[in-house]
Amino acid sequence: MTDHIDIHEEEDRYFIFQLGSELCGTPLLGVREVIQPQEIKPVPNTKHYFVGMINIRGQIIGVIDLRMRYGHPLLSSEHNAFVVFDTPKGTIAAIVDRVDSVTSIAQTAIDRSKSVITEISPEYHLGVAHVRNRLVTLLDLNTILAEEVIISKNLNKEARL
Repeated sequence: MTDHIDIHEEEDRYFIFQLGSELCGTPLLGVREVIQPQEIKPVPNTKHYFVGMINIRGQIIGVIDLRMRYGHPLLSSEHNAFVVFDTPKGTIAAIVDRVDSVTSIAQTAIDRSKSVITEISPEYHLGVAHVRNRLVTLLDLNTILAEEVIISKNLNKEARL
């Protein structure tokens, strides 16, 4: 008699989106909502990818353009979306080219090889996953964007003065 051990592979849910021609993903738990693009109030003298502020149901939050932040071409289309993140340091929105899906990815399907060369700091680069015959770059956007929230909060305070 042989014992059969049922091992359930650990999976996490990821929010998959497109920047230029690249598919990216971030853990779903950090995403608050996805909204249609709206008018952005520009803020002068900021980083080139910090495009301004928006009002979401009375909450003023900063907006960064992930395409500009990571050197992707700016493609304006009806598929652009604002992804709103609640980070440990506050709320911020990020512009992406297209929302793709929410999918579960097994931990074993993620290549965490340090041989991947990217402009993103290794602590924010979670790896590359093979999803539905496509490669998806996995990023810890919740942590990356938490640093951008500090910029947004300081600008929001200055705007009130």
